[in-house]
Order: sequence, then C-alpha cells, then structure tokens
Amino acid sequence: MAPSASDRPFDFIVYGATGYTGKKVAQYVVQQHASLSIAIAGRSKDKLLAVAQELGLPESSVLVASLPSSDTITTTADDNEKTKDQLVQVLSQAKIVLACAGPYRQCGMPLVQAAVEAKTDYLDLCGEPQFFDDTLLECDEAAKTQKVLVVSACAFDCVPAELSTCLVSKELLKKYPGTQVAGVEVCHTFEGLSKANATTFHAAVDGFHAASKGDLKSSRKKVTEKFGITKPPKRPDDWPKVPEQPGNLPTYHKATDTYILKFPGADAAAIMASWRYLRLQQPDTYKDRPNPRLSVCFGVQSQMTGYKVIGMGAIFSGLASTSFGCNMLHSNPGLFSNGLFVEGEGPSDADLEGVSFCTHTTGYGSGSKEEMVKVTCKGPEPGYVATPRMLVALGLTVLNHRDKLAFSGGVVLPGALFGETTEVYESLKENGITIEVVGDETK
Repeated sequence: MAPSASDRPFDFIVYGATGYTGKKVAQYVVQQHASLSIAIAGRSKDKLLAVAQELGLPESSVLVASLPSSDTITTTADDNEKTKDQLVQVLSQAKIVLACAGPYRQCGMPLVQAAVEAKTDYLDLCGEPQFFDDTLLECDEAAKTQKVLVVSACAFDCVPAELSTCLVSKELLKKYPGTQVAGVEVCHTFEGLSKANATTFHAAVDGFHAASKGDLKSSRKKVTEKFGITKPPKRPDDWPKVPEQPGNLPTYHKATDTYILKFPGADAAAIMASWRYLRLQQPDTYKDRPNPRLSVCFGVQSQMTGYKVIGMGAIFSGLASTSFGCNMLHSNPGLFSNGLFVEGEGPSDADLEGVSFCTHTTGYGSGSKEEMVKVTCKGPEPGYVATPRMLVALGLTVLNHRDKLAFSGGVVLPGALFGETTEVYESLKENGITIEVVGDETK
C-alpha cells in the first residue's frame, strides 16, 4: 500500500531529470524553492548522480527507476512487472511527480499508470493531443478512484493559452452580465528566438505522422464512445465572429502589429479537451453551453517571414505523412527546422537570454462587437525558462491548494482543473509568469 501524502519524504520527484528540460526543472526547484524536498529520478544512476552533484542535492535524493518496455523480444512479462513495481515504489515516495521524459507517446503511459497506482499526483510537459485522449481512455477511471490528478500540458504547451482563455471568459461574463462567450482569440508573439532541443521536434514528427494515419481521430472516437460524449449545442448564427482569423497566407493582425499564422501546437486541442471534460463532469453547468469560436495563432514580424514558415511547414507536413519522410526528419532536425532544433545538449543559457513571449487573448461576447475583454500572459523564453516555472507553479498549486481545485482526481488538462482557481494565477505570478486583464484603453 502506498503511504499517505503526509508521510512521503519528497514534495516533488522530477522524473527524467537527466534530460535537458528535466534538468532545467530540477534546477529551478532547487534554486528558487529551496524549502521544498525534491528527488530526481530516471534510468541511469550515474547520470542522476552527476545531476545531483551539479545541483547540490544529496545522494539520497537520487531514485533509479526504469519504465516498463513494450519490446516483447528482449523483455519478459516478469521483467516488466518487476520494473513496474520498482517504479511504483519510487513514485510513492513523493506527493507529486513532475514528468519530463518524452516523447510521451513512447514512454508516457507506464509512468502515468505507475503514478496512479502509487497515489502520486502527476503533472507533465506533454503537448501531444493523442496522449491527452489515450491517458483519458486508459487512466481516468482509476485516477478518480485513487483520487490522483493526472495533468498534461503544464508547459508553454498549453498553460498560457488555456489559463488565459479561462480568465478572459470569466472576466467577460463578469463585465457583461447576461452575455455568453461567443469567441476566443489566442495569439502568441515572441521577442527573440532561441534554439530548441530536438526531442520536441521528434515528438512533433511522430505526432503529425500518427494524425495523418488516423490514430488521433481513432483515439477521439474511442473517447466519445466510452464516455458517451455528445456534441455541444450549435452556436447561434448571430454570434459575432473572431475578426482576424489566420488563413492559408500571412494575415496582418492589428492588435499585435504582426502577421499571423495558425499555431501548430496543441493549444486548440487542449482548450477543446478541457471544454469537453467540463461538459462531461459538470453537465449542469456546461452541457447546454455552445462552444465559443476559437482561433489560436502566432505572429511574425513580416510577411516574408510568414511565407518562409509556411514553406517549411509544407515540407514538414509532406514528409511527416510517410514513414520514409519521418526517417528523413528524425535524421536531420536542424536541416528541416532551419537550425531551430538541435541534437545534444540543447540551447546554452546565452541562447535563452533576451528571449520572451507574450500571449494576447481576446474574449468576445455574444451581444455585440463591443463586448470584449483582453488578457495578456507574459514570461521569459517559453521552452526552457518559462516552462519550468509554469510546471512548478502548477505543481505548487496542487501541493498547497488541492482542496480548491475543480477535481480531486482524474485525467484532466490545466484549463478544466485550474481555470477557476485564483491561487494558480498567483502562483504563476510568483514564479515570473503574469496572466492579467488588459485595460480598456488598449481597445
């Protein structure tokens, strides 16, 4: 039997701490939250000991645990059972596991299952929509029974978009009594550009390939069938539309003075999955609400840059739709990303300095075009500076304010779990990520 949360020696376990992002997460906890008890976990004891020494952690904070393998040729069922038991034993030593080992479609599910069995809350950095659905299918019932929270997308994918959407919707209904949220526009803008670790690129390749084969569609169909999910009510025809939606070509966006393109990340999938979960779990409140129109985009500084991005995206999507093309992409992430994604150690601290993001979110009411609320989310470099802060801020909210969250257990995304919780916005702000309403003078 797993020990109760109060009897566990560690607040957080960072699983995957020897990877680039996992190490950044562990480093942030050690440097900025020294009062927390933290362990680091993964497969290689030698690598974990090296990270522990670098971060000034005692050897007792190093926990070795592999993940069960799907390779039935080299691994027996007994071996996998022993590996799983060891993983459960390791995770049962902490209140929360911060899962930083990806790609999640390859190694995420065993860790989620072990966390549920260990009664350890689980937060990860996953931006893979199919994983959202697969974990819901496989683990939601057990997570509810065990009262364990399983929360994906606790990173730049998809915290700014999800929580900004929640805040802008809440403020719109408060400012204009009687209105409904007719539309939400999310626009990411960036100052500077840093290189990124190739793991993200590899996850994107595999995710796009799976979607092109119909795997994502199949997972969503299974979710619909298993949970009896029905479509939300149809939006009224007279609801205002989001005024500047991205098309096939770069579109000028007056509010941000950029040219916008459709955002290729998981934000839209996460937002809609949160809406779906709320309709399912809280039907009295959400079942009869039409989904707002949703636009998620990102802005670039010039039309020419926009056309370059479109060209690279076309090459990527064309190659990722075939197995041969996937192999080419996996073998050459730098070539097919114009040098953005690099293998090995990832970007240096110097690469990350001076980079920042601002997510502009606008909510539109159902009454008239004048019904509008704007929210901004601002932070440092999104992938490796802001992401550890977001993950830790959400982890602290679970650790310190679990009783104020929308659910006590289940497989859920940040918007549905944290959206109505004031403390999460405060925790993010304390960790350098601000999400706040913009004054009317910016209209």
